[in-house]
This record gives sequence, C-alpha cells and structure tokens, in this order.
Amino acid sequence: MKSMNFGMLLKVLLLGAFVSQVDAAQSKESYTELYRPQYHYTPAQNWMNDPNGLVYADGTYHMYYQYNPGGNTWGAMSWGHATSDDLTHWKEEPVALLARGYPNNITEMFFSGSVVIDEYNTSGFGRKGHPPWVAMYTSYYPSQQVLPSGKQVRDQQQAQSISYSLDHGATWTTYDDGNPIILDPPSPYQDQYLDFRDPNIFWHQPIEKWVAVISLAKVHKLLIYTSSNLKQWNMESEFGPFNAVGGVWECPNLFPLPVDGDKSKVKWAAIVGVNPGGPPGTVGSGIQNFVGDFNGSIFTPDPKSIHDGGPPDGSLIFEDFEGNRSFADRGWVATGDFIGTSPTAGTLPGQNPVTGFLGKQLVNTFLNGDLTTGTLTSPPFNVSYKYINFLVGGGDNINQTAIRLQIDGSIVHATTGSNSEQLTWQSWDVSAFQNQSAVIEIIDLATGGWGHINVDEISFANSPATNNNANWLDWGPDFYAAQGYNGLAQYQRTIISWMNNWQYGATIPTSPWRSAMTIPRQLSLKTIDESIVVVQQPEESWKAISRSRSVLTLPSVTNIYNLGDIGKAVEIQLTFPSTEAANGKSEFGITVRASEDFSEQTRIGYDFTTQQVFIDRTKSGDISFDSTFPSLYYAPLSPSLNNTVKLHIFVDWSSVEVFGGQGETTMTAQIFPPENATYAQLFSEGGSTNDVQICISEVRSTWT
Repeated sequence: MKSMNFGMLLKVLLLGAFVSQVDAAQSKESYTELYRPQYHYTPAQNWMNDPNGLVYADGTYHMYYQYNPGGNTWGAMSWGHATSDDLTHWKEEPVALLARGYPNNITEMFFSGSVVIDEYNTSGFGRKGHPPWVAMYTSYYPSQQVLPSGKQVRDQQQAQSISYSLDHGATWTTYDDGNPIILDPPSPYQDQYLDFRDPNIFWHQPIEKWVAVISLAKVHKLLIYTSSNLKQWNMESEFGPFNAVGGVWECPNLFPLPVDGDKSKVKWAAIVGVNPGGPPGTVGSGIQNFVGDFNGSIFTPDPKSIHDGGPPDGSLIFEDFEGNRSFADRGWVATGDFIGTSPTAGTLPGQNPVTGFLGKQLVNTFLNGDLTTGTLTSPPFNVSYKYINFLVGGGDNINQTAIRLQIDGSIVHATTGSNSEQLTWQSWDVSAFQNQSAVIEIIDLATGGWGHINVDEISFANSPATNNNANWLDWGPDFYAAQGYNGLAQYQRTIISWMNNWQYGATIPTSPWRSAMTIPRQLSLKTIDESIVVVQQPEESWKAISRSRSVLTLPSVTNIYNLGDIGKAVEIQLTFPSTEAANGKSEFGITVRASEDFSEQTRIGYDFTTQQVFIDRTKSGDISFDSTFPSLYYAPLSPSLNNTVKLHIFVDWSSVEVFGGQGETTMTAQIFPPENATYAQLFSEGGSTNDVQICISEVRSTWT
C-alpha cells in the first residue's frame, strides 16, 4: 500500500534514506526514547505502516508489516517481521520480503496482503509432508517491465502475487514462475490497474476453496475471488460502493462471527479502510465495517449496515449550486474575485479533488489558487425551520474561511472546514431566531495555506443533518489498515491496526522509528439497541503486564478531583452514572498525561447531553507538526441498561485507546506529551457526578 503519489516514487527512494542495515533484527536501542511506546509494537528504527500477514502457528504469533528498511518515511516497501508468544512481548525478526533490487534499482515492492497455512498443500509448494505458508500480497512495479514469468507489467502497476515459506515464515520464496497470479483487474475495470490491491485470503470450508477479497481502491469496490490452489483465481462477485466513499478503499478483511456467542447464528463482517474520509471530525484515515452474509462467492450486507447520512427526509433545499447559472443569477451578491463567477465542479487545476459534495457543482473558492479572495452573500430569507444544514470543507480559519449566518447584521453562527477537501455535514440550531430575516455569507479572505472554502447543499429542516454515513470500527484519528489473525480458532478474530494516519504519519515527531501498532483486540458481534454491531475488547494477554495500583470509589466529584502523578503507561477503568438528574452536569471524564500545572494535557470524557465519548488532544504536547493534529474527537456511546457509562482507557507514552461500554465504541489517538507529563485528574463540568468508580493500574514495559 500506497497512499502517495507514485509518480514521485523513485525520487523518494533515492533520497538519502537508505543508510541502515537491511537486517532489522532487534537493535540495541534503549526503547526509552521520549515517545517510544512501552506496550505497543514499534520497530527498532525506520518507517512502518500496515500490519500484513498476521498468522498464528505452533504457539507463535507472527506479524508482518509494511516496512522501509532504509529510512523513517514511506519508501522501498518491504515486509518487516515480528514474533510473539503472547501478543504482548514482541521480537523483531529480519526483513521477510525485501523490495526487489533494493536499494539502488528497485523493480518490485511488496505492498499489503495476508498469509495462510496451506495445510492440505493445495498449492503444491509443500515438501516432505510439511505444509507451506503462502503469502498473497500486492506487487507494485515502479516501471514497465517483462517479468521472469513472461508477463508484462505497466509503469506503476499494482497486481497480486504470492510467495511461499517452508520454514514457518522465517524466509520466503517468490513464485516467479507465475507471478503476478492476478495481473489485471477484471472487466470492466481494467483501467484501474494503478489501484488494485491488498488481498485478504482465507480457506472457506463449505466450498472447499480459498477466498480472496481485493480492493479496487478508487471505485470503492471489493472484488471476491476463489481458488482451489492459491495460483489460479476466478472472480466471483463485487461489493460496493456503500457508506463512506470520501477516499480510496483499502485493506479489506472478511470473516465470520457468531452473534451474541450463539454459534448457530453466524454472520459475516467486512472491514474496509477509507483514506481520506474517516470518521466525522477526523481528517485522513479510518475503517468502516459491514455486517451481512457470505455464501462462498457473494457478500450481502444487512440493510441496517447501509447508511445514507445527510439531512433528514423532507428537508427544504435552499441552494444546491447545480445548473448553468452564475451566483448573480441565483440572487447571491459577490465581492472581490467572485464577481461574475459561478459554482464549479469538484476539481480545479492544481487542487486535490473535493470529496463528499452532491451533484456536479459546489462553491469552491480555489479559483486562482489560494490567492482568490472575496465574499458571497445569499438572498434574504425568513427563518422558519429549526435547523440549517449544509456541507462544508476547506480551510479551518473562523475569521477568514467560513460560512456564516447573519441576522440583523450580526453574525450568530459560523463554521469552517477542517483543512481537508472532504465535505462534511454541519448544522446550525436556529430555533431561537424563528420568523427573523437572515442571510448566509461565505467568506474567503485568506491567501495562503488552506486559504479556500468549499460549500454545498444548503437546506432547512426541523432536525440536524448527520455524518453517520458508516459503521466506524474506531472513531479516533489513528486506527487504520486493521488485519485479522489466520490460524486461530474458527470464530476467534484478533486484529491489530496501524496506529497512525496518512494525514500526518510522515511528520509525527518520533525517532529513530516512525509509527506503532495498536494493542491486539478481540472482535465479536453483539446485539445492542436492536442492531448487530462489531464489538472490540483488549486481548486477555493484556493482563500479564498490568498490575493494580489503586481503586477508588468517590461518592461525588465536583469540578476537579486531583489524582496526582499516575505515570506515563497506565490502564484506567472508569464507571459513572449516565443520568443528569438534578446535577445538571454536561461533561465528566479524566485528564491524563498532563504537566503538573495542567497546561499540557489530554482529556477523555463523556458528554451527557449528546451521549458521546470524546478525546481532546488540543493541548497534548507537541502538536506543531500538522495543523489538523490538535483536535477534539467525538464518538456516539449510549449508556448501558443500568444507566452507567464505562470507559476502559489505555495510556502509553504516545497514545490513548478508549473502549466504551461493551466495546461497541472505541477511539484511538496518538499524543506527544513532554516526559514529565505524568499527572491526572477527574473533571465534572456543569455540576457534580456521583458514585464514581475508578481503577488505575500500572502497565509494565514489554521491552525490559
């Protein structure tokens, strides 16, 4: 995988990055660098992204991953390798699949994929009764060439290949006689050969065949193939596009799980990476999921897994910016560079495509690049609905790039984009302004950076629009490319994700490594609020490195309750009532990784009014490397049946992971606090929170 301009690839590879040893076996690093995670996997040095080929065999968990053997930015994609006896303590092994021709003349890179153990030797690769391990992955070819198999590939082509191992995954042999085994996408998608990737393979016993799920990234489709021998594959069906399509689809997985533990009621879950276009309020990457049925060739999602999002039915469209009319013809008053202009299509020269808009046109003020400035003011209207809904993207500057509501000459609402070309639904509650005259103003007064704004589909309704257009596996900004383990019991689904984001992944302030993996998570399906949802819990192996530190039961928390110095790596279990009652509280939670004066901190809490859990990292330490990093993230979480809220929180030296309720809501976020940020406190804003229970456990380092 991916996610960069491949036309610039060779330039990236030839930068002075390739200075370290190819053998990435455990180095003598201290593993106590400022931001080094103490219980999340990181390589000793260099760049890492997607987990690949997770497989369990003979008591050992193997984790392969996208790895650059020569630097701490993306490049020279190879398969790194780590092993563990308990999913907690990891040993870094030598590079498993090294980019062919590395370092000076790379002809093939090994992108994301998966590994299976071919127990019945269907592939014929096995020797002397020893079943082969087979890896299926995406080969990326930087240049046009004729391969040893005689097949010809085009410049920057992505195709599917296999390798096999006869020594339990330590070394691998590429299948040069036949690779790539799937050369091109099927008809009518042959033109998508630049974005055809990330095979996920598994054995499906009912049809006695192998199944591969492969992404057609830019057209938002999953292709399902079957094979009897892992070498010849037949395309069976396609799935998508559905739900979140704000960016490319990548890194699919498809697997069965019993519902509520009942093995007579099995459903299938598909998880799909989306980049960009992640959860609402985030920028960059995310993972959505679908629940449905699979018959060996076709995956059919349940109706409740498919969402539309957007404004409610019965909305009155005020302006959709469609049709061949200028702003003046629509009754809008333009100033500055917008005089005489019209709504535009979703892409302008020199700009990334705008995503998430409706129809063919929108307001896009990137007319002369970010130098364009001016305003657009709508015709007056009387406020007669409770909400004004609209799509907005572009720059995040409330004074320079915004859409605003004016009533009697005063600005009563203003909203910006989030420094992203993805449009998201936003709403203004205008119930207090009924029957008053108003105008909507779109301003672009900025000439640099994210100096433009995108707006579309302004409508009126009696309820707000929603961005819940997908079932998000994790609502935080740093959870991507999840991969599940093969080789476990039939319904045991353990996943690990890349704990980073393509928006800023190459600039996070870590050295000499860059990127970490999440803690392993166990997936299940549960019926919650009459819907079948994917639930996540930390693997049980977690308990081996967690030891109790303190347990508190607090009759009442008002304003602030100081917890003192709790350390940099802790597990926190926090339970509190969800009822506001007479207390009138609006938020309750915990502040972690804070400096002694709390000028730097990360807040994790619950909003009682909106029933949302949140992570606030706007003051979490080093936030300077990307303008979108210091943000506040929300995720829906309904109280439990006994009207309590449970948050299970994992804090490491540079991350927080939050499991809400039964695990139906999770959030993952990186943080980069100073070394002395070890303090914590509870907060209750708007009133007192009663009957609070908190358990804080120290987490020991897995590196010592």
